[in-house]
Amino acid sequence: MTSSGDEAGLDPELVVCLRELDEPGGTADRQRMDQMFASIEYRCETSDKTVPGFVRSRSTPLRRLIVLATLAALGIMGFSMFPLVGESVRGPRWFIPLLGFFALLVVAAMMVTRPVHKPAFRRWQVACLACVTIGATVLVAFWPGGNAQAVAAGESAGTLAGACMGMGLLLGVPAYALLRLVDRGNALGALIAASAAGLAGNFALEAHCPIGTTEHILLGHASVAVIFVVGVGLAHYWTASR
Repeated sequence: MTSSGDEAGLDPELVVCLRELDEPGGTADRQRMDQMFASIEYRCETSDKTVPGFVRSRSTPLRRLIVLATLAALGIMGFSMFPLVGESVRGPRWFIPLLGFFALLVVAAMMVTRPVHKPAFRRWQVACLACVTIGATVLVAFWPGGNAQAVAAGESAGTLAGACMGMGLLLGVPAYALLRLVDRGNALGALIAASAAGLAGNFALEAHCPIGTTEHILLGHASVAVIFVVGVGLAHYWTASR
C-alpha cells in the first residue's frame, strides 16, 4: 500500500498505522482503519482551531488573497507613515526596481500557496527564484542614473549602510512570517519565504532611502536579500543533512 517514497513527510504515527495496514490481513481490519481515520480527523480539527491551522485550511485562492492583501496593506502603511525619496528622483530609475521587486514578491506568494495536489516545485526552480532575488537587488546598485544624494555630515557611508541593512532585515520579517503562515508544508517553503523577505526589505528601502550610490545599495540593501536567502538556505541544508 505504501512505499518509503510515499511516506516522506508524513506524521510518524500515521506511517506506523499505514505499515500495519500493509501486513497480511491488515486491510480487513476495520477497527484499525477506523482508529487511524479518527486520529487524523481529531488532529485536523485541533489544528483548525489555531491561527496557522485556520489559515492553511482555507482554499488556495483565499490564501493567495490573504497574502496579497496583507502585503498591499503593509506597503500602503509604509508609504503613508514614512517619507518617500524626493520627487526629483521618482523617475524610471526609482519606479522600475519597485515594480520588479513587487512582481517577484507575487511570484513567491504564488509558489508558496501552490495547491498540494500539484507536483511540488523542484530544487532548481526554487534556487532560480533565490538567485533572481539576489541578482535583482544587486542589479539595482549598478542601475544607470542613480539617485545618489550627499551623505549627511558627520556620518560615514558605512554607518548609513548598516542602518539600512538593519531596517531592511526588520521589514523583511513580516513577509517571511506571512508566507510561512500560509505554507501547507512545502519542503522548500522556507527558502521561498526568505526570498520574499529579501524582496520586501529591498522594496521598502528602495522606496524610502534617498542614498543611491552603488556602495550603499550593495552594503545596505542587497545585503538584506543575501542574508535572508543564504541564512535560511544554510539552515535548511543543515537541517536536511541531520
